Amino acid sequence: ETRDVEDIEPGLKAVGYRLRPEEMRPSVWEFEDGEANNWHRHEEQEELYYVLSGEFAVTVEDEDGNRETFELDRNEVVVIPPETWRQFEALEDGRMLVVGAPSAKDDAITEDEA
Repeated sequence: ETRDVEDIEPGLKAVGYRLRPEEMRPSVWEFEDGEANNWHRHEEQEELYYVLSGEFAVTVEDEDGNRETFELDRNEVVVIPPETWRQFEALEDGRMLVVGAPSAKDDAITEDEA
């Protein structure tokens, strides 16, 4: 079931609500072509992103403020540390499995909150 969580734009299926894991926060994000999530980082949660379908442009920013954009296709994965700013944009309709650890509620910081 899709839930509106933390004002994230893509459809978010928070599979963790049903599974209740203790050490991680799994979810499935569903994007429409051109849709992007919020520019954000985390306080302590590292995130793994695994593309189930579609293609995504991923933008990350290092500690010096330099931004890099790269593409992730189906069956590709990336792990992003908590302090790294990031955003995903769908280059076509797609879905990705997102697993954050440790399980930290309300850990995301958006650009507006920084």
